[in-house]
Amino acid sequence: MKDTKEQNLKKLVIIDGNAIVHRAYHALPPMRVKDGTVVNAVYGFASMLLKIINDVKPDYLAVSFDVAGGTFRDEVYEDYKATRVAADQDLYDQFPLVYELVEAFNIPIFTKKGFEADDVMGTIVHKVKSQKSKVKSLIVTGDKDLLQLVNDEDNIEIYLLKKGMSEFESCDEKTVFEKMGFAPDMVVSYKSLRGDSSDNIPGVKGIGDKTAVSLITKIGGIDEIYKQLKNKDSKLYQEFSASVISKLETDEENAFMSKELATIMTDVKGIDFDLVKAETKDFDRDTVVKLFQKFEFYSLVKRLSGGESVVGEEKQNKKTKTKFSKKIINVTADNLKSVLEKIKKEKVFVVKETMKGDDMFADYDFSLLISTYSGNYFFDKVNKEVFEIFADNKKTFVGHDIKNLIKLLKLNNVEVKNRLFDTMIASYILNTSTRAHDLKSLALRELGREINLAEEQKSLFGVNPQDLLEGVLATLEIYTIYNDKIIKEKYEELYDNIEIALLPVLGQMELNGVFVDVDLLSDLSKQVTREIAKLEKNIWKESGEEFNVASSTQLRDVLFEKMGLPTDGIKKGKTGYSTAASELEKLHDIHPIIDHIENFRELEKLRNTYIDVLPTLINKTTGRIHTTYNQTIASTGRLSSSEPNLQNIPIRTELGKKVREVFVAEKGHTLVAADYSQIDLRVVACLAKDEKMIDIFKSGQDIHTATAAAIHGVKLEEVDKEMRRSAKEVNFGVLFGMGAFGLSSRTGISRYEAQEFIDKYFNTFSGVKKYIEGVIEKGKKEGYVETMFGRRRYIPELISNNFQLRSSGERMAISMPVQGTEADIMKLAMIAVDKKIIEKGLADKAKMILQVHDEIVLEVEESVKDEVAEIVKNEMQTVVKLEVPLDVEVSIGYCWGKLK
Repeated sequence: MKDTKEQNLKKLVIIDGNAIVHRAYHALPPMRVKDGTVVNAVYGFASMLLKIINDVKPDYLAVSFDVAGGTFRDEVYEDYKATRVAADQDLYDQFPLVYELVEAFNIPIFTKKGFEADDVMGTIVHKVKSQKSKVKSLIVTGDKDLLQLVNDEDNIEIYLLKKGMSEFESCDEKTVFEKMGFAPDMVVSYKSLRGDSSDNIPGVKGIGDKTAVSLITKIGGIDEIYKQLKNKDSKLYQEFSASVISKLETDEENAFMSKELATIMTDVKGIDFDLVKAETKDFDRDTVVKLFQKFEFYSLVKRLSGGESVVGEEKQNKKTKTKFSKKIINVTADNLKSVLEKIKKEKVFVVKETMKGDDMFADYDFSLLISTYSGNYFFDKVNKEVFEIFADNKKTFVGHDIKNLIKLLKLNNVEVKNRLFDTMIASYILNTSTRAHDLKSLALRELGREINLAEEQKSLFGVNPQDLLEGVLATLEIYTIYNDKIIKEKYEELYDNIEIALLPVLGQMELNGVFVDVDLLSDLSKQVTREIAKLEKNIWKESGEEFNVASSTQLRDVLFEKMGLPTDGIKKGKTGYSTAASELEKLHDIHPIIDHIENFRELEKLRNTYIDVLPTLINKTTGRIHTTYNQTIASTGRLSSSEPNLQNIPIRTELGKKVREVFVAEKGHTLVAADYSQIDLRVVACLAKDEKMIDIFKSGQDIHTATAAAIHGVKLEEVDKEMRRSAKEVNFGVLFGMGAFGLSSRTGISRYEAQEFIDKYFNTFSGVKKYIEGVIEKGKKEGYVETMFGRRRYIPELISNNFQLRSSGERMAISMPVQGTEADIMKLAMIAVDKKIIEKGLADKAKMILQVHDEIVLEVEESVKDEVAEIVKNEMQTVVKLEVPLDVEVSIGYCWGKLK
């Protein structure tokens, strides 16, 4: 019956602006737009608002905020909220932006000087109730104080944020009881007894959570409790100890003052609210989209519903000042020659391919839409005459994410000689503060409009070329903007000679793929499954019961409830104590079950991520796995890979090595692996211009042994394993801003000894210390740090008022130039190796198949393995000239996991 009633109710949603903004600011990582404005709280609020609009579909919508200045509660208790630490200025600065956002959505804002937003919202929902409207009131908040307003009869519920900014819990009376242990009308009594440290509400001193709940459930609310306190024959005296009675007597005044502070007002005068004003209205979609564009919230635009697109089809773009024809000429045998003549006269052309099937190795036939500044041409069938367009080195071939097309052209034996321009990669170089480099985001950011892409369909088979045109023309416009920016910001070397030059190399690597020993993989799967079952039984034996070890909830209950393992120092969330690896590590020496759990998790992760997944990734046509290399994800410039993620296969564990062992060479071939040795520290030596470190590398000494000898004041031959290990930890730790605490925990030495070690380290390598100080200072001053090759990373965290964020920013500032320079050198090495192998006529006999961390792996015919090994080593060592030599270790063998 209740469900039917609720279906007939309209919905009023009131958003607790302050609570949501505060939650968003602390839940989301720092986000800045190009001018440095912090917008993470605005983004979180906008994302929540869209979720409410799209999911709840309110009939009425309003927002309430606190206003500056004191409230009546400050007069009741001058220390009300006095313990609250002042919020970051970055948070305060975002409130006007949130107001602007709410107004853009045409949502009324309600505030009242002298009162909190809670009081305003309480008054609004009670006004609605008093009008006996057929309306259900929902308050969206992250503040449990508002649970006191919940009332099923009056149709008032709280929409409570559970986790981050994405999960809500609708709280009615039953939910509140389950959550708190008492009804909503007892929330105020609970706070009157227990107090609230966040608001500095004192409560009754000495009354904790359990006692407060017990008093409420056994006696009743605060008024009833103090009524019974005056009668020694009452139930209160029978149920509770003399100590509790004494505490209640002593703090009666505070209890009732706390009640006044905790009670949300429901009758504030002067709140000019009526449902008509809050009726959900159509908002100007263009205004909202432009605001999202201003804040660089490109991912949120697609969540907007209704309205017209930002810029009409024929509207001239303000940035490029260019109009393009929307007509597409379908190319046939009759007009092919004339169309090709027109295209050959153009210096720039944009291409979008349409695959005819799902697997390019099985069917590499495709169609092309080619657009120029003067026309658009669709080639349903592509032949040799069309391929000639890609042989002209005086033309610029433009596209967005063009690697796939380069692969298709390679499969058709077409060598691309045009200058390449990929707008996705250009965005990655130019816009380092965002990870949104998809074409839709670029169009919104650079052109000020939304575009529809045919790629969103499940299949492009038989796609209408008109559906492709919008994206292609947007790409051409973006090229015009980005080409100028690349030149203006002096990124030509990085863009053309590293990122774009690498594109065909990566395309060929993906086509080459890697061979996998299926039988070995099957055996490994069986072995790991047996090991997991064995570990599971050991865990059950240690715990005394069978349960789902993979369930964090069940594991938590077993470890901390049934077994009673100590919880001192273990992080506790809303659902209980954490069973994260970092937390269980603290219990490693307490009970043997922890070791079994760690091993169980490692095996499960490898089985679910690699061992049982790799067979599904083997291409049926080639019999090989063709991973995808991603150029535009890592902010440092490093490559990443997917399907599978090769970078995440453990290097140092035995099982990780076994997973690598399934990657092998085909019959008649062998693997050649070349790995840069200590390239990160060599880069540090050069960036820091540290003479001592440079001399060590030039002399060919082991850097860790030499570091230990210098710090301890001993000869190289006197350095023992422990001394070298500590030196190694510091050598790598300084790249990530590791301090005495970190070194102490990693080496087992005291914090005092660790600090002394670090001090000696910086005295020995004074150039490194100056570099660290200098790069942080430069980052703060200029807003970014950069690699030797001009790759930049903007780090707004460096100027944050939040200590943790600022410290994180400093670590990024120290490490990025090092990791980024490593990445640039590796990319240059891949380009050089590929070029030399082609020059030597070995392209059919030696194929680059993997790039992981500081390593390149090639699959080569047995007859040329030594020649190729020499080529790879020489090219990698000489690709750039540094103040220290680049050392490359080469190994040859059948199996990747067994290469040294």
